[in-house]
Order: sequence, then structure tokens, then C-alpha cells
Amino acid sequence: LILGGRSLSSFKESKSRILSQLKSSSDEKPFLPKISFLQLNFEEEEDNNNNNFFTNLVQLVKSCGADAMVHTAGPFQTRTKPTLLEVCIELGIPYVDVCDEPSLCATHKELSLLASERGIVAVTAAGIWPGASALMTAQAIEALQQESENEEESFDITMSFFTAGTGNAGATIVSATFLLLCQPALTIFNGMKVDKDPWSEALDIDFRGKEGIKTVRLLDNPDVFTLNESLPKGTIKSLSSRFATSPSIWNQLFGFMKQTIPPSILGNTGLMQNLSLFSLPIIRFVDQFVGATNSMRVDVTSDNKKDKCTFLVTHDDLEQCVGLATAAFVLELLDSQEIISPGVYYPAELPSSSRNRILQQVKKDAIVWNFDTTTT
Repeated sequence: LILGGRSLSSFKESKSRILSQLKSSSDEKPFLPKISFLQLNFEEEEDNNNNNFFTNLVQLVKSCGADAMVHTAGPFQTRTKPTLLEVCIELGIPYVDVCDEPSLCATHKELSLLASERGIVAVTAAGIWPGASALMTAQAIEALQQESENEEESFDITMSFFTAGTGNAGATIVSATFLLLCQPALTIFNGMKVDKDPWSEALDIDFRGKEGIKTVRLLDNPDVFTLNESLPKGTIKSLSSRFATSPSIWNQLFGFMKQTIPPSILGNTGLMQNLSLFSLPIIRFVDQFVGATNSMRVDVTSDNKKDKCTFLVTHDDLEQCVGLATAAFVLELLDSQEIISPGVYYPAELPSSSRNRILQQVKKDAIVWNFDTTTT
């Protein structure tokens, strides 16, 4: 396992945490991978359009002998260049990212033909959400289509997410949320794309169990974009995605920031990242009390309102389930190269057999896994 990043100290902390988690996850002697560090800081070079940078990066990655690349270095908001995917295409190795910026996902997708020609498979917007959540939606739609035997039916889809505190994900999830507060939330209404005001249109959603009912609000989620691009035209009548965190004061703070801070400041990636890092000691302190639970609920209702499927999945640690889901996508690409044709995919575009295997991996550490279908 090769971890690429800017900071050796951050690498050492990550390595220690990974090995500690592996040791504590089993009573038996676990397999402990060799973990090494690769100094990698491509953002500044990217911004400066360094002509030699791409060639040097290709050689650097090639020297590692990597079998696949996983890009998790968020936040992805405001990024425009698919540099690491281009490197993987050049080298012919599979690629997975957890990109949550729809425009960058679309840029990745534009490289699909080139990836196909080079014989590599890539998935963008993978991970837990976005990613596994898109697979949950596709699974729910497929179940209702099989019940009704009508593949041309349209559906109303509501995606809802809850994360306690930062979910142990740290500053990145905080800064990403800040950035999303000044970004329109894409929704689908009557089959058409509609941008709506972020952190609006509150709904009370029952996540069941100890999580109970949470008030979730609109927040841009690339699942909306990728599902609309992936599913056959006419499948989606309406689609929206909402989010909530705990304690409730954080939700109130997000609303206050959205109302009072100018978008030019909220949308400043460097400033929001620094603010997140500055606030991290307080956030970590609160995390000790609220936990790290991550819960995802997808409600799919047929156009005639008679048939409904609810898919509810909860893990007790966001950081762990993001890693589990991302690894599931990578392993699927490595193990199913004869099934998945080369190209760049959104999660819901993967074959149903791949979808099922990835979801089975995600299910392993879930504390709640409910798939309920009601038909009349």
C-alpha cells in the first residue's frame, strides 16, 4: 500500500492508525500490509500549468509499480483538472476516486473513450456517498421494475444522509460542507434539472434505530448528477439529496454561515480548509460525545404512488465505511476486468453483478441494513 501526499507527518499518523485498526479488528493475527510513503503535491504544479509536471508525475507513479490508483485527496470542490485519471490512462492502470464535484465527474467522464482505447477501467464519484448510495438507488429502482414488470416506469427518489459529527473524517468533510453551502443543490423535477438553494427545503426523515428522526436539508450531491446521467431517460421523475449532522448546533451553524457569509468567502477553498483546521480541536472534542455514525436512506416511489422501496444502511463510523466502500469498488475493478468493459463509469453504470458484489462488501460492517419493498 503506497500512500501519496504532501506531509510525511500526516502519513505517519495515517499509517499508525491503519495498523492499529487492523490489529484491533480481529482476535487472530491479522495480515499487516507494507505501507510506504510517496511525496506528492500536484495542485500547485497543476495551477501553474507546468509542462514537465505531467511527464514527471507519470514517471513517479510508474516507478511505484502500482496495480491501481485511488484518489481520495479532497475536497474536490473548485477543481477542474482530471490529472490523476490522465496519469492512469497513460499507464494503463485502474482508477477510482471519491470525487464529490459534479463538474469534475463530468470531466472525468469525457475521458471515457480514451480510457477505452487504452484498455483501462475507471470509476468516478465512488465511495460510500457518493458511490454506494448511487448503487442503493439503482438497486431499489430495479426491484420495483421487476415487481411491476415495467422498465419504462418513472420514479420519485429522495436520498437522505446523516453523519454524526465529522464521522471521524476530520477537516476535509467540514471544509467540503462549507464549500457546498455556496453551491446550488442540483435536483431533478419532472425529469428536468433544477438548481435549488442549498441548505433549504427541510424534511424530517426517520433513520430508525438510535438515530431516529433527523431534519435534513438540500445539499449538492454528485449522486443526483451521476444517476440522472446513468439511468435511462424517463426513469427519474424527481430526485433530490439532503443531509444532516449532529449535534444540532452544527446544522444551525451551517444555516447561519450560509445566510451571513458572502459566497466569495464560503467558496474560497484554501480559506475554508484553514478554517476547518483551526476549528478541528473543538470539532474533535464534540465528536467524542456524538460518535461517528453514518446513515443513508433512499426512498424510491413509483409514479403511480402504489409501489415504494426504502433502502436504509447505517454504519457506526463514517471513516471506516468510506474506506470499505472505496476498497470494494477498487477490488471489483481488479477482479472483474473480463466483465467490465474499459472506460470511465459512474457507479450506477456498472453491471448489476458488480453492483451486487460491491453492496455485499459494504454490508459487512453495517449495523443496519434494511431493504423494504411495498407493492400493491
